Amino acid sequence: MDNKLISPLVQQQQRMSELIYSGTEADNLDDWRCSGRIPKAVALGIYQRNLHVGAAQHLQTHFPVMHAYIGELAYQLICANYLKASPPDQPIFTVYAAHFPGFLQEYGEQNSQQLIWSVAARLAQIDFFHHNTFCENQRIVVDDNYYQLWINTKSIMDANEARDNDGLYRQLELHPEHYQQQISKPITLVTFWENEDLFFRVE
Repeated sequence: MDNKLISPLVQQQQRMSELIYSGTEADNLDDWRCSGRIPKAVALGIYQRNLHVGAAQHLQTHFPVMHAYIGELAYQLICANYLKASPPDQPIFTVYAAHFPGFLQEYGEQNSQQLIWSVAARLAQIDFFHHNTFCENQRIVVDDNYYQLWINTKSIMDANEARDNDGLYRQLELHPEHYQQQISKPITLVTFWENEDLFFRVE
């Protein structure tokens, strides 16, 4: 969007959101007006916690299988890293969520000793496609072994009302090493309508 079309108030709000999401220190908010009864550090901490919780909840709606796979603690950790590295800069949150699988992939490459992140990136890619396709004949190319992992994880989620907050990856048959060692091949997932519901088929 052209900056000439953005009002000074909106620009100030965007700047404030960026500072809050990125975990900046209160000392860097010289022009931030705050009640004299509340120290800036305390007020900033409240804003940061509220916005981080809200953003994490929004992301989770797009990536439920990935969330169940890695568990709540790992999810909160990776969300905090994503918000700090790339604060939201537009009101359409789906666009922000669309970049999350790419961030996970980069994070996995930077922390290659932790196999869970690269596996989580593949699951997140399928999650996003699953929750944000609304038309027939939309396509995505994924590895067959990770699609099978996505199906297996989702089946466990659907069969159990009680969620395992520690992460389903701890189950031997779902462990990251099990899938990293497999030989995979690319497949194409294609959406199609059946009885007014949207499904995948594999090509």
